[in-house]
Amino acid sequence: MKLSRIYICSILAAIVAGCAPQTSTTTNIIDPHAQVQAENNIFLFQKTFDPWVLTSTDPNHKIPVYLGSGVTGSLYDSSGNATQTYEGGNYDRNGVIVSHQTAGAVAGSSGSYSQTLDLMHGTLTTSYDGSSHTASALGDWPTFWKKSDIVVVGDPEAQQATHAELFDLCSSVEPGTDHSVPPMGLSSNVYDGHIFWDAEIWMLPALLPQHPDLARSIVDYRFNRLKPAEKLAAVHGFKGAEYPWESAATGLEEAPQQFSHERHITADVAYAAWQYYLWTGDRSYLSSEGWPVLCATAQYWASRAKLGSDGKYHVANVIGPDETAGQVTDDAWTNGVVRYNLLAAERAATITGHHADPKWSVIAEKIEIPFDSSASLYLQYPAMDRSFHQAKQADTQMLIYPLNLPMSSTAALNTLDYCLNHTIQFGPAMTSSIDAVIAARLGRSAQSLDLYRNSYRPFMRGPWDAFSEKRTMSDVYFTTGIGGTLQSVLYGFAGIDVQNADRVSLGRKIAQNGDATLYCNPHLPPGWTELTVKGIHFRGAVYSIDIKPGGAPVITKG
Repeated sequence: MKLSRIYICSILAAIVAGCAPQTSTTTNIIDPHAQVQAENNIFLFQKTFDPWVLTSTDPNHKIPVYLGSGVTGSLYDSSGNATQTYEGGNYDRNGVIVSHQTAGAVAGSSGSYSQTLDLMHGTLTTSYDGSSHTASALGDWPTFWKKSDIVVVGDPEAQQATHAELFDLCSSVEPGTDHSVPPMGLSSNVYDGHIFWDAEIWMLPALLPQHPDLARSIVDYRFNRLKPAEKLAAVHGFKGAEYPWESAATGLEEAPQQFSHERHITADVAYAAWQYYLWTGDRSYLSSEGWPVLCATAQYWASRAKLGSDGKYHVANVIGPDETAGQVTDDAWTNGVVRYNLLAAERAATITGHHADPKWSVIAEKIEIPFDSSASLYLQYPAMDRSFHQAKQADTQMLIYPLNLPMSSTAALNTLDYCLNHTIQFGPAMTSSIDAVIAARLGRSAQSLDLYRNSYRPFMRGPWDAFSEKRTMSDVYFTTGIGGTLQSVLYGFAGIDVQNADRVSLGRKIAQNGDATLYCNPHLPPGWTELTVKGIHFRGAVYSIDIKPGGAPVITKG
């Protein structure tokens, strides 16, 4: 089915009037974090949590909405007038290309006014002084939801947030293209529409289980830019392919110099390619696209990792997800995902009948994954000062999820606890979503719910549940954060997991097909009386999973 695309672009005025806290009579200084908390408390606790309908009745805040097909679309003001037309997937350094522009949005005015965004049908209705205008996205949204939905019973807030997130993320991808997904979809020119690891690590895992057709554009984008990646590796004196941290249409490096050392992106691309194959079992893809990417990225790491006198392989001069640490040697996530890259390339070679460099498995086995054996926890990098360390965002704990690095439960618990206590309080949303998955899998039910809520509550902006990148701003729609929060539900609470067939996972085995197995090991948080994930695609079959507290998941096929 060719889905319609509706991109909702909420600017700073998207925060509902009256949300700002009252200032003190003795000072005009407002703590920005306290202000955001106050705004979101009003938004969260004074609104009605309808699972499908979002409304606004404030005539003084005109909220623009982007309705489109994913290729072209128009920006509508609150009176129903189209103000701009965009061409999806076409970017330059100044952002999304505007192909047509008319008068600006209507200024605020008094009168009878309301806007309703219907997620079920993909329509925006604006009513003003008795007249109304409805702007609709193309496509059959009710059928879309019937085939693929996440249903939460017992937590109406979580249900509404989940529907809004699914709606926004799935609206930001166009099947049949290779545009991939920038951090803000098409909602703004933040980051110039460039492609980062956000697509591979945060959005693709949220799309793959229910929408492999939408996830395909992410992996196609990287394959079609393999040649520039090979040239970049050669320029830096390495073999294979080196993907840029910021990538645009050309596939060249667009990142400022200080960020161009985030080379984990190369292994992130390989991670996505192998995940796509594990879920879909598409051997045609693996042979024509997946193997070339996996092979070239493995060659890169084999030429870059250096054997030390300690008998381990090391990767120097890299910036990890925690960018505030600067360039380090042996960043935990970088080396962990490099290991994943090398092992996946070796497996892909066997499946496709190609030759795997024997060095790949040797490096994967001996690559340094920083670990403090006395404290039984993983470190972000060996030289870090554990006492003063404060990470910007999730890094080390991502060895637990999504990498599923084999480790003891003690090491996993200790690593999570350390990371929870040594990550800045006001960092990106994705940290809490990763922590929520891990806490759920470790059986920390109440903690997982708190972390899940912290992954979206401080970032939601009314009235459209617009997801902001930062707590103290309204730079929306942050599809990266949306993908992370959805992963909390899919991989944490529902507990779905796809593994290589020779690796046993916890939970119930739903299906095994060839060299991959689908598992379900659910962990419902407090208050959730039922969770249903409909339309899970695994290697040509479709499943629905229904989960209730204390019982085995009920699996329905077809």
